[in-house]
Amino acid sequence: MTDQSINQLACPSCPDRVPADEEILQYRCGGCGEALRLQLPAPRPFVELVAAERGLPWRYPELVPVQYEPELDDHVLPRVVRSPQLESRLGVAEVWLVDGTALGTGTFKDFEAAIVLAAAKQHGLRRVSVHSTGNTALAYRHYAQRAGVSCAGYLPRLNVDKLGDITADPEQPLYAIDCAYAELSAKAKAAAAADGRVHLAPFDWKLEGKSVLASVIYEAAPQVDTIVQTVAGGYGPLGFEVGFERLSQVVDTPAGVLCDRRYRLYQPGDADTLTWAWQHGIDRIEDSELRLPEDPFEPTLQSTNPVATLPQLRAGLPVGSTLESVPPKTVEDLRPVVDEILAEAGIALDYQREKSGYISLTGLLKSEFDPAARLAVVVSGSRAFAAPAGPGSWHLAGN
Repeated sequence: MTDQSINQLACPSCPDRVPADEEILQYRCGGCGEALRLQLPAPRPFVELVAAERGLPWRYPELVPVQYEPELDDHVLPRVVRSPQLESRLGVAEVWLVDGTALGTGTFKDFEAAIVLAAAKQHGLRRVSVHSTGNTALAYRHYAQRAGVSCAGYLPRLNVDKLGDITADPEQPLYAIDCAYAELSAKAKAAAAADGRVHLAPFDWKLEGKSVLASVIYEAAPQVDTIVQTVAGGYGPLGFEVGFERLSQVVDTPAGVLCDRRYRLYQPGDADTLTWAWQHGIDRIEDSELRLPEDPFEPTLQSTNPVATLPQLRAGLPVGSTLESVPPKTVEDLRPVVDEILAEAGIALDYQREKSGYISLTGLLKSEFDPAARLAVVVSGSRAFAAPAGPGSWHLAGN
């Protein structure tokens, strides 16, 4: 098995055109404007797609559009653990917990950051930026240091506690912006442009890192039929769908989750824009309709992304998928039960750092399922994280 070339993204309508670096970074054909598509290998047994010596997101090299970057490999594979306690409480056939906190900074954003920064490095970008409610800035900073790319992070001043006790690195500056959550994206992009940075990441690249979780689920529990996760903007399930669709084309005998699946997605009750729209049959929303509380139950789940992602979710999620709100008080009340479930699985989440995993598990405990259901729960909270030291003491620059 050999890695794919970094130029294996191609335009399905312009087969003779070789996309330039800029086109690949934008994930769009410069000739016709159509989205590029990963060129997949011929169908074969799944085991032949696995590079067993690598960690995520590098374990399935022919299913991602970047070359292997050894320095970005944590050599960790997320644990997929069966949960007898949840099976008993829910009355279902199977529940598998997928530990999404296994990589570098202990959050779900690590999968995205590793892939996007590999693409940036391989296509000549050396000064980039992201905006974030906390986790994205940490993850991109962590992998940018290892990739030799300078990445600035912009986040609301209200969320600076999410950064913990990291130390300064002049190549990876962090900027606290005094603004409402809904204003962050525009302010960050303007600041990045003024600083000569390319702001990351285009929609399709954000899905690439998440896509590999589909292969993890298929490798460990191919028979599951329901994928569960807490969402903010919904990039997680959209990325999983990219992965599942690729697998359905390259696995020689696709079965189980590749042929039949649905999603059960949860949001905190104070920031449930997608749930509100989904349950009311709404296909598109405006910025003014975003539910972004000033004092959110979980700051990392504040997102303006539903404006862009809701139409994609409507078009891309399988029939039978649902979104549900979870009241913050219920999360607090059921925390001891969730702690027991996580302890049984050996997953150590930091509740104070992020409550996402608790939200989805609480939602599960309050939901009903068919007794034959087989669930895979992507636990996307945060484990404790000690940032690698940078030069000198750090401070946030105001903006």
